[in-house]
Amino acid sequence: MTTVAPRGTLDQVGVPAILRALVRADKTGPLRFTRGRVTKTVYLQGGRLIFATSTDPDDRLGEMLLRKGLIGYRDLEESVKAIRAGKRQGTALVESGSIRSRDLVQGVTEQVQEIVYSLFLWEDGAYEFVEGDLPTREVILLRMPTEDILMEGIRRVERWSRIQAGAGPLEQRYTPSPQSTAILQSMSLSKDELSLVALLDGAPTLEEICAASRRGDFEICRAVWGLWVTGVLDRMPQDTEGPRALEKTEPHAEAAGASVAREIDGFNARHRFLYELVTRDLREESVGFFEQAFVRAAMEHPGLFDGVAVDGAGELDAFALRHNVLAREIAGYVRGLDRLLDVEADLARERLGDRKGAIIKEGLQALREQHLATRRRR
Repeated sequence: MTTVAPRGTLDQVGVPAILRALVRADKTGPLRFTRGRVTKTVYLQGGRLIFATSTDPDDRLGEMLLRKGLIGYRDLEESVKAIRAGKRQGTALVESGSIRSRDLVQGVTEQVQEIVYSLFLWEDGAYEFVEGDLPTREVILLRMPTEDILMEGIRRVERWSRIQAGAGPLEQRYTPSPQSTAILQSMSLSKDELSLVALLDGAPTLEEICAASRRGDFEICRAVWGLWVTGVLDRMPQDTEGPRALEKTEPHAEAAGASVAREIDGFNARHRFLYELVTRDLREESVGFFEQAFVRAAMEHPGLFDGVAVDGAGELDAFALRHNVLAREIAGYVRGLDRLLDVEADLARERLGDRKGAIIKEGLQALREQHLATRRRR
């Protein structure tokens, strides 16, 4: 696992790498960043971000609420006077009626998050981490999703030079970390980011990841960097000695060594074809059609389709499928997907007639052969 020195400068190691190392190592203590007259402190407890403070007046709670239009100029001025008198700004705003007490915790949480996000834009300055107990008088314990905060911090970086340095060269290889499944379950990723995770199988290079995605390379590289910072991905060989599968799996009898991601892509190509033909004829009844098919297939392959939804284009959620297969052997996984298509083809023949059923069957077989031919060429 990558480690960082307890103190140094940000031109030597960036804020994202520092936070990743301390979070992954379950560290406890204050992490101070200093640039000029400004000091921002992030507090960690067992590898979780629980609080942050800043000496920059623009990072204060009152200023944030003013920017959001939740308090007025006069409210802010009165709260600043209360700070000088030794009161907490949030308490003063509640006592004056400027905000409601139930809004205070949410406001403080957003304030803390914004302080952390702002640090991701720092490119110079110094840092120091002091491991040990936290100063209980200074720190307010907040329950914040650490990985989501780290990912959002990366999303706010717009400079390509930083993204390029963070993601690495085109030859850099990435592999899912041993903790990736558990981390992903606690995160709120976008559909595009989840699809990116589903594409990863083995240890592809950054160039291969970009080529396999439908999004632009700028966004892909930034997302890969973010997934590394959050601990979803490991770099090879920096973070791991080799590709580590989360579960030992056996290859499908027809496709030894087949990529799970490619299998999902091949399946979804066939499912889109079937979905388009069925929904065109059944219209509003198509929802019940696919629900019935899922129930039948799930009875034979329990667990494979848990939490899996079909989108408007007829594709099954690639990330949910990949998540489920990590606890199964690949042969059973592929058989389960094939079985769903067989069930749907049989139902289509029952509902739409033999002629339409034959068209669907022939189309699925042609797409299957095309997928196998493409896989053999690879």
